[in-house]
Amino acid sequence: MNDEERLLLSHLQDLSERSESAGIYTFSGFLSLPEQDLFLKNVREYGFHDYRIEGGFESAERRIVVFGSEQELGYPPELPITAVLVRPLQEKYGEELSHRDILGAMMSLQIDRSLTGDIIVRGKSAYILCLMRIADFLTENLTKIRHTDVQCVCCTEDVPELRPNLQEVRFNIASERLDSIVSSLTGISRSHIERLFHEKRVFLNGRTVESLSARPKEGDLITVRGFGKAIYDGVSGSSKKGRLYVTLQKYV
Repeated sequence: MNDEERLLLSHLQDLSERSESAGIYTFSGFLSLPEQDLFLKNVREYGFHDYRIEGGFESAERRIVVFGSEQELGYPPELPITAVLVRPLQEKYGEELSHRDILGAMMSLQIDRSLTGDIIVRGKSAYILCLMRIADFLTENLTKIRHTDVQCVCCTEDVPELRPNLQEVRFNIASERLDSIVSSLTGISRSHIERLFHEKRVFLNGRTVESLSARPKEGDLITVRGFGKAIYDGVSGSSKKGRLYVTLQKYV
């Protein structure tokens, strides 16, 4: 464990202890998948309890840790997460946006990444999940992405566009080993897939997986950083040669 990881765990421990001693909910900033994995692996050692992890919508990747429980505190938490809609000032002149474009624009404003969650692109528009305390700054200062003048508006109601777009994909594989499934999902040959596991870029339900022979269960979420994610639907059939047909719901 490096110093940065110890610092993060120490900060989360402070939030947990403050929640318990003051009888209030406390919230972390947005954590990446590796940071969430680090937290979950150290729950017992650091004495974390009464926590939940939220991202603003069901399939969010970047999420915050909420310390405190309704059972102990007697009231539900008000999550400090909101969605900001980013759209071109003039639709006909707007460019197709990418995740990288929006992230680059935010970095140019020196916004700490822990203040923002997932970025959901929808053509020329996008939604940025963020902590409420940064929302006004975004709406006032994020005015241009690449060559497109944009406006940002805080969403005050549920956003249907945050529901995932899923595409059913089917692969013919030799076994249900995770390395075989990841190879088909990413298009990388199995001879090179071990590197993704070694670099801790493969996650199963938000936890890093180092075993290439791990076998996902139906409904498990497989995430490969840099390549996307998919819900595993399981085996849907087999060929005459004994190979398996597996089905996944890929996020697109």
